[in-house]
Amino acid sequence: MELEKMKKCFLSLCMASLVLVLSCSDNSEEPAVDCSQSDIKVIVTNSVKPDCMVQGTIETAGMGGTTPYMFSIDGMNFQSSSVFSNVAAGSYTITISDANGCTAQVNANLAPGEGAITVDFETTNSGCDDPTGSVTVIATGGDGNYTYSIDGGVIQNENLFENLINGLHRVTVSDSEGCSATKFVNVISGVSWMNEIMPIFDVNCTISGCHNGDNENIPNFLVFSTVQSFAGAIKSNTGDGFMPRASSGLTLTEDEIELIACWVDDGAPNN
Repeated sequence: MELEKMKKCFLSLCMASLVLVLSCSDNSEEPAVDCSQSDIKVIVTNSVKPDCMVQGTIETAGMGGTTPYMFSIDGMNFQSSSVFSNVAAGSYTITISDANGCTAQVNANLAPGEGAITVDFETTNSGCDDPTGSVTVIATGGDGNYTYSIDGGVIQNENLFENLINGLHRVTVSDSEGCSATKFVNVISGVSWMNEIMPIFDVNCTISGCHNGDNENIPNFLVFSTVQSFAGAIKSNTGDGFMPRASSGLTLTEDEIELIACWVDDGAPNN
């Protein structure tokens, strides 16, 4: 619980510091941090592979950038600790984020120990807040006699879960020997940058005097990589009503705010 409070506090401070930069105020603004010039880095320092009864551990360390750091093993949930415990065998991408919102990633592979179950997934998109996604669980290892559950729900013999909303889901696989493995899977919405999000930006953001490159102190959202680097702040500021600014006379509909949030939660892809 304390960790979650720290996470929320950290993210709130980061988002608050970006409101002026992103809201196209008429007042003088501090230049946005250019994360492409950041030297932030994350490395894997140690790992413990899981066996039948013990989940694995991945230890990391951050360097460069601006402290404090936050770390994530799934790209969505961040923590102040650089150590990830209760990790199933498999491949992971560890993300570090610093106080300026700059990020870096490193791949980590956790080999299975004796009797360990390895879990992989095949998914279908859900749509934005639409419970139509699915997850097919692909398990190997253990004794091969598996049962499955998702999000702490009913245990079943079938490896397919349907009618899922977009976002992270917690899957647990167990075998008849009592071995188990738990892993998170992200069901994406599939919201399109090109067809759904960019048109919203064209009308409300990339306009004269705002994020169209006129002002060097305001991020240029005509450059996709810039949009992507500020994706988290964009989601927060549109959701809180800071973007577009009230004095512009522009407003986003609830559907547009929801689409932006779903696209960001998908990882802000260039799709």
